[in-house]
Amino acid sequence: MAAVVVYYVRQNTLIGDTTTRVVERHGGHPARLSLAKLARAARGGVITVERAAEALSVSRRTAALKASGFARRGWLLRLRRGTYLVLPLEVEPGRPTTVEDPWVLASVVFAPCYIGGWSAAEHWGLTEQIFRSTLVVTAAHVRRQSASVAGQEFRLFRVPRARLAGSVTVWRAAERVAVSDRERTIVDSLRRPELMGGVRHLTDVMREYAHHPEHNFGKLTAVARDFASGAGWKRLGYLAEQLWPEQDALIAEARSRVTAGYVRLDPAVKARGSLVRRWGIQVNVVVDRHVQPA
Repeated sequence: MAAVVVYYVRQNTLIGDTTTRVVERHGGHPARLSLAKLARAARGGVITVERAAEALSVSRRTAALKASGFARRGWLLRLRRGTYLVLPLEVEPGRPTTVEDPWVLASVVFAPCYIGGWSAAEHWGLTEQIFRSTLVVTAAHVRRQSASVAGQEFRLFRVPRARLAGSVTVWRAAERVAVSDRERTIVDSLRRPELMGGVRHLTDVMREYAHHPEHNFGKLTAVARDFASGAGWKRLGYLAEQLWPEQDALIAEARSRVTAGYVRLDPAVKARGSLVRRWGIQVNVVVDRHVQPA
């Protein structure tokens, strides 16, 4: 009687923790053996062609052909060019598939990147506002600011690779994902308020930061030195003066870094607003009804 070889592949997939049993007769079918290797090499169930090539010890071209073939058989789901989701055998062919953790998915699909903006603020407990999409700061060559992958919505902000430095990593199930910490999240959003959905939400996040037990204004200032733009320093100084007037050292440093010209407090708002000369700020949104622009 021919031997029966049973392979058990434990997948911490984005679809859920699933144990997929691959049963092969006559010593194991090469295609299914390759699929088992891909499942083991996948990050949260997601595998790139480059990672597949390493797992299968083949060239990138051969790995791409194998992945494409597996996708046609319904064993992999193509997420985007060169990136696939390893599907449990229980999933019916053609059945809509979504993923449970968009962070892990983003870390593979949009690498190199980190989770930032409103998504990071929610993670660190700085906001209770829920956003439909996950915000990703990436150095990948993305053509659009929005993307839908495997049923998940992403908002993308492209930056030079050097700007990805300074993120931290957190565990998402069995995977590590890069994310901006509290201070970097605020500094990034001062530079580009759209990362936080606008200045009004940013001010709410900054208020919450001041009450957070792990707030550190010295660290915030240091992060601003490394990553803030001229416009970011202007917004930081103006908003700190309104929200954290007792933070003299931070406000003084921001004041010393003010450059010539004016920037809008919220670039997405077309209203002209009033000018605050000492900060070089065009206050085109009201950030606190109890504080009037000086």
